[in-house]
Amino acid sequence: MGASAEGTRRRPLTLATKIVLLSVGVSLALAVGLTSLGYRKAASGLRSKSELALDSESLLTAILVENWVSERLTALRGVADLRSVRTVLDTAVSLAREDVDATNQALADVASVAPEIESIEVIDLQGAVVAGTTDEKDPRPLAQQREVQMALSGKDFLSGVAVSPASGKPCMYTAVPARGSNGTVVGVVRARESIDRIQALVAAARVRIGPGAQGVLLDGDGLVVATTADPSWRLRPVTPLGLAREEAMRNEGRWGKRSPPEAIGALELAAVRGIPSHRVFSWTLSGVRHVAVAEPLQKAGWTYAAALPVAEVEAEARSFLRQAVTGAVVGLLAAAALSLLVARRVVQAIRRLTAVSQRIVAENDLTQRVEASSGDEVGQLAESFSRMVDALRTALTTLQSSSATLLQAAEQLRSTTEGERELLGRQASALQQTQVTAQEIKQTSALAAEKANAVLRAAEGAGEMGRSGETAVEESITGLASIRAQTSEIGEHIRTLGGSARQIGGITATVKDLADQSNMLALNAAIEAVRSGEHGKGFAVVAREIRSLADQSIAATRRVGEILDSLGASIQSAVKMSEHGAQAIGDGLTRVKQSGDNLRGLLAITRENVDSARQIAAAVGQQDAGIQQIFVAVTDQLAMMQQTQQRLEITTAASAAVREQAARVSELLARYLI
Repeated sequence: MGASAEGTRRRPLTLATKIVLLSVGVSLALAVGLTSLGYRKAASGLRSKSELALDSESLLTAILVENWVSERLTALRGVADLRSVRTVLDTAVSLAREDVDATNQALADVASVAPEIESIEVIDLQGAVVAGTTDEKDPRPLAQQREVQMALSGKDFLSGVAVSPASGKPCMYTAVPARGSNGTVVGVVRARESIDRIQALVAAARVRIGPGAQGVLLDGDGLVVATTADPSWRLRPVTPLGLAREEAMRNEGRWGKRSPPEAIGALELAAVRGIPSHRVFSWTLSGVRHVAVAEPLQKAGWTYAAALPVAEVEAEARSFLRQAVTGAVVGLLAAAALSLLVARRVVQAIRRLTAVSQRIVAENDLTQRVEASSGDEVGQLAESFSRMVDALRTALTTLQSSSATLLQAAEQLRSTTEGERELLGRQASALQQTQVTAQEIKQTSALAAEKANAVLRAAEGAGEMGRSGETAVEESITGLASIRAQTSEIGEHIRTLGGSARQIGGITATVKDLADQSNMLALNAAIEAVRSGEHGKGFAVVAREIRSLADQSIAATRRVGEILDSLGASIQSAVKMSEHGAQAIGDGLTRVKQSGDNLRGLLAITRENVDSARQIAAAVGQQDAGIQQIFVAVTDQLAMMQQTQQRLEITTAASAAVREQAARVSELLARYLI
């Protein structure tokens, strides 16, 4: 199966085959490149030449068409300047028959000289035809037609292509203003003319630049005026018109009584309509690509385009391409034959060099000699190969002596790294224990710092509470002093009230005495009234009333006396209570002052405790920072120790690899015959 697979494997290309293929490939690339460049240059030159010819043709045709249009307008201006025409327009209100006949005769003479003129009309300011060469009646009001309006405004007018109502063929309308003796516009001279002459000018392009040439003349609205491509194109738009524009042109009678024709669909022509200057463009006509040049007709507002098929333009270039391909094939065959001869000489020398190198590889015999049989690059290669074998033999000899030394050095490196690894292991163990201890110290220090901060916060809180208590005591002392003053003032007021009550009691006693005296007087009066008999009855009644009032006054006085006695007792009690309260407030004020003094002493002690706690917290914080630095240093040292161990492991592995490679090199060198 292995032999079958080896037999079916594709044989590699020989060096001779590669040289031949390379030579042929380079020759083919040069031939293709030069041929393609020449063809492009030729095609570009021919295209430029064709574009120049088309440019000249389009310019010539545009000039001829514009000259013809100018001649038509000049002829109309001559008609407008005729004396008979001016006469009929100046006297349009009262026309004389002989003037109209003279004008009709003049118009007929002009039409006979120019056969392309279908009709000439003289129109007055009201839009009425006063003279003409035809009796046709235009269904559209003349005053509303564009050519008449433009001419009445004092401007010459050239219409686009339209259908002649007389012949049904394409035509155009021209109109010029007719001016009176004073220079004002008095009417219009309008002509309808055939455009067969324009079609002939466009068709002449084929005679000048070739039978394959095409020409198209477009008016300002995009309708085809004349063409050599397809006669059915005339009067058709190059692209679809809008509904509004199509309706306006239909109302102008551009297609007569016909329906608007279908658009040609030539987008390339639509792109060059109305251009300000000539332009080169590509035009595909019936599937054939053309190179075209468009030229604007500045006076008429039309555009003319001339075109040549690209195949016709590039015909000479294709002929050159065929000749170049034939020459390239002949050159390729010659290059293949020459490269085959050279390849055989080169391959023979290389085969001898290959045989020597194969014996060196198969037999490991570096004593082989390579002889150079030529002085070319192959001979230089053989000589260089011989020097390479000598250098390789010298290198192997040196390498053989160095491999033993390298093996001994690798063994010494292995033993040294083993000792260093053991030493670093013990150091790493000690550092790990140190790290654990440092971690415990770090935790203890952090706990001490936390406790110191807690003590500091508690001391600061106690100081704050002491300050608050001191403020409260001060406020209590002030309040108690105020209460004591108010209590003394109340006692004074109560004593004053007691004196007033005693005064009221004296007044009440006086009132009681007066009431007793009134009672006695009333009793005496009653006795006197009894003595007086009938005459003293009225006085007896008054005496009884006075006695009754005196009794009521005595009773009321007695009640007031009782009330005053009770009020006096209450006032005495209030005076005693106010005196006791003032004394109690004085005692309390004394005790509060003592408490304030004690609180101030406690606050001073608290401030000292806060300062001490703050110093302790600062000392513990510094201690914690120092322990943190110690822990970081121990951790970094442990990491460095681990990295050193890793590098030592790598060194150990490298020394083992070096020892193994040195052994393999020694074993390999033993196979060579040096």
